[in-house]
Amino acid sequence: MRIHPIVPASILLLAALAGWGSLREGKAPDPVDRNAPATVFSAERAGDVLQRILGDERPHPMGSAENRAVRDRILAEFERIGLPAEVHGSFVCGAGSCGTVENILARLPAADGAPDASGVLLTAHYDSVAAGPGAGDDGAGVAAVVEVARALMAGPPLQRDVWFLVDDGEEAGLLGAHAFVQSPEFQRIGWVVNVEARGTVGASGLIETQAGNAGVIAALGEQLPRPSGSSLDYEIYQTLPNDTDFTVYRHHGAGGANFALSRGAARYHTPLDDIAHLSPGSLQHHGDNALGTVRAFAATSDADLQSDTDAAFVHPFGAFQVAWPVSWNPLWLALAILGWALLAWRARRAGLLRWRALLVACLVLPLGWVLVLVPSVLLSMALDALGATPAAWTAQGTVLVFAFLALGVAWAWLAARPLRQRWGDASIALAALLPFLLLATAAVIWMPGASIIVLLPLLAGMLAGHLFPRQVVAWSGVAAVVATIHVFPYAYSGYDAIGRDGLATTPLLAALIALPFLPVVAAMGRGARLLAGALLAGCVLAVAIASLRPAFDADSPQSFNLAYIALDGQPGHVVLHGQANASAEWRDAQGFNAETQPVEPWPEASYHLGPQGPAHAAPAVEVTGNQVIGDMRQVTLHVTPATVGDDLLVRLPPGTPKDSVRIQGQPLATSRWPWHSMALHLATPAEGATFAFELPAAEAARIVVIGQTRGLPEQFGEMIEARDAIATPIHGGDRTQAWRAIEVR
Repeated sequence: MRIHPIVPASILLLAALAGWGSLREGKAPDPVDRNAPATVFSAERAGDVLQRILGDERPHPMGSAENRAVRDRILAEFERIGLPAEVHGSFVCGAGSCGTVENILARLPAADGAPDASGVLLTAHYDSVAAGPGAGDDGAGVAAVVEVARALMAGPPLQRDVWFLVDDGEEAGLLGAHAFVQSPEFQRIGWVVNVEARGTVGASGLIETQAGNAGVIAALGEQLPRPSGSSLDYEIYQTLPNDTDFTVYRHHGAGGANFALSRGAARYHTPLDDIAHLSPGSLQHHGDNALGTVRAFAATSDADLQSDTDAAFVHPFGAFQVAWPVSWNPLWLALAILGWALLAWRARRAGLLRWRALLVACLVLPLGWVLVLVPSVLLSMALDALGATPAAWTAQGTVLVFAFLALGVAWAWLAARPLRQRWGDASIALAALLPFLLLATAAVIWMPGASIIVLLPLLAGMLAGHLFPRQVVAWSGVAAVVATIHVFPYAYSGYDAIGRDGLATTPLLAALIALPFLPVVAAMGRGARLLAGALLAGCVLAVAIASLRPAFDADSPQSFNLAYIALDGQPGHVVLHGQANASAEWRDAQGFNAETQPVEPWPEASYHLGPQGPAHAAPAVEVTGNQVIGDMRQVTLHVTPATVGDDLLVRLPPGTPKDSVRIQGQPLATSRWPWHSMALHLATPAEGATFAFELPAAEAARIVVIGQTRGLPEQFGEMIEARDAIATPIHGGDRTQAWRAIEVR
């Protein structure tokens, strides 16, 4: 059947508009000015709070004088809005670290004034990493907490207590959260709203809830003005090696919602995580989500919030919510499979396909879709060889994403016209939906929250197909447009989420979207090849641009740290981790060896050895207990820092039972992540700290104790200036480490 060219052109235009609109979910709204009504969250008012809290924008890691100054300024902000706040200090251990935290806690009583046993907690953390001022992570969250508290106080009293926790030590191992769950106040918390960041721009997305979240999702769908995030995001988050304070509260029985900024990751944990690079719209979205969620939780009964099932949910265009219980997934999948089979039968009855053609197409198209990984991997290798991807995130991110998207779409569309001529529209349209069916089946079984992303295109295509089965281009186009709406944001944002490692799978998602378009593109005749050729040419051009332009710029900087490591009392060396993003030219100019080598006390890694420096004292170690009981040896060490305030790291032998470790008498918390036989004590007091643990009695044990000071010795000032001219520090920043080893027999 001949199709007028305007039909496929219109479908492609509609899909382009749908793809563009689908990215709205990842974008922040416009900020609200400071003259907004008192009950409304204003990013400008919150921005003023953030300016006052961060002051001169110095890094303020837990235990530092700068962190105490930030603490005092937060207390002043609570006082300014008329809400009393208290500091709760305590020594606490997380999953692998310990320290003294100073949490800030305030309470807004419920309407009846009586203490609530199931209050709502709004929380963010105020400490930063040593490398950056933490305007996004998590100053934006702190400012949002204060502004939400002010907006709630300006409105009518709520039906639940609302607690405001600005906690300490999140960057040191979620320590503030671990301290709070041990406090009596946590027993009065039923629901938690956490505000976090791993970037400085973009939407504040819902990344985490809890098991049985259907009630929570329903409440949020009614309240949030611009929802962002999906159940697939939550499924992905659970597989990543990232935890936040919310994870601690969830493990201790609380439910709720965890919101985070996730774009602009090149500036995460660097000096560019500052107010200048923080999007006011992102701050607005944080506040809208936090305020809306607190109000939703406060107005909804526990019976309605609690559920026995999870929800599969999406927020198309960031405008509304589509959700259903995951227990419905098998039904939707069965309808999709039945609809697909019935549509194939109807197409055969109408003479639109041959069974053999459909069978071959169903084998070839899914295989061809998976094989797009071959050119994708080759392109990744080529970009690496050309020096275009020297770090996880670079200044050429947008160009790189376009290259991989174009590759995936072109890969699918190059064969559109020949496939149509060989098998016909109906066969390739049905075969193009088979990968969606396979993915939906796998998701329903193993990752239920992900199922909605692929079930919706399937169901839309099947419904349209049965309404007008002879209009193959039309119903296939419906499935393609719906796939664009739900899958394209993930194809586009994979780089934002995980950097260059996400690029290799971008063509897989792009080709998945492109498959249902095959009948549409084939209907363009010769224009199909021209379109695919233009995409390939665009891919090549994007690769050339990414290879020729600088990989880094002022907004997407190169980042690496320097370390100075010395054995106790002996001269040490500056070292550079072998995976640091420092060029060979820079290393040569600064006197680093070209080859890497293991360096004690970190022999599992390789470093470039640099210039020698002064002697540095390691912590003092005294074995205060060494007792054999049965087949285990109970060892107690007292470790005193060489410099007050130094971090202490104690590397315990492999095989040390984690549950035997005690630091200052406290056990380490449980975690979903493996135990690496290392105990970390932060910001050690002058009198030191006591470590106790068990070892197999029959074996001698080597224990390494490390004292860590922020920064490098003064004589390396010029090297630091040279680094700062081309790059920034990141995460924990530069450090000086002095170590000693002892053997316990």
